[in-house]
Amino acid sequence: MNTAYTIPSNSRLKDYVSMIWEVEGNLNASELILPQGIIEIVFNFAEKIQGIMPGGEIIAQAPRCFIQGIHTHCIQSDYVGKHHLLGIRLHPYSVESLLGILPSELNNTILDLTLIQPEYDRLWHQLAELDSFIEKYQLLERELPQFTEPICHRSQLLSNLFTAAQPAHFQSVDVLAQQVYYSPRQLNRVAHSLFGLSAEELTLYKKFLESIRLIHDENLSLTAVAYSAGFYDQAHFCRVFKSYTGMTPNSYRKQKGTLPFHILY
Repeated sequence: MNTAYTIPSNSRLKDYVSMIWEVEGNLNASELILPQGIIEIVFNFAEKIQGIMPGGEIIAQAPRCFIQGIHTHCIQSDYVGKHHLLGIRLHPYSVESLLGILPSELNNTILDLTLIQPEYDRLWHQLAELDSFIEKYQLLERELPQFTEPICHRSQLLSNLFTAAQPAHFQSVDVLAQQVYYSPRQLNRVAHSLFGLSAEELTLYKKFLESIRLIHDENLSLTAVAYSAGFYDQAHFCRVFKSYTGMTPNSYRKQKGTLPFHILY
């Protein structure tokens, strides 16, 4: 598999894009994708992808250009033949201004982005004609809209803390509220809007995400992972982990590959 990515820190896209990535190759496999806490636009230039969305038993076929939101359960995806995806990872605080939908409306689902923003169909065709990742990135810099809406700095701060490797800020609702200068009640409202989660759920979700990163450190025991991620004890860690994935942390450690949140079969 060939992979490439860039973080547009010096681009006009930095106001709403945290990463642009591309994966290409041949793949005949099934993949279990754990909740990753991300919102992203995905372009598919190869074979159709089928899978089972969180909580569903029906096999759904992903559109060739879709947006997916934050998931609280695993996704099962099946790949056959050529595999070629390009992704644009978005900051949660920018989604409503850019696309006219609340990030919370995207939880545990994928939506055909061309039905929401028809110009993305044209963009798909333009990208499909290009060969290199650099060319695609340059096209996105030219074609993606300018972010003109005023940024709510507290929402931006909450989004940035959520994506940063700083679980201590999410130790409790009160601690997080102090970090982002909201009352606990205000924080709960903003968390629902940006992430589709209550403030309490958001703190647990962040701890779960951090635990995945720590499990990929082979030098740490699962007990050390639990405490480092901010859980009360290992039993609490196991309960939360299983609620999001359907498996124990030890089972994930045994099956994991090199890429966090992804298990290939």
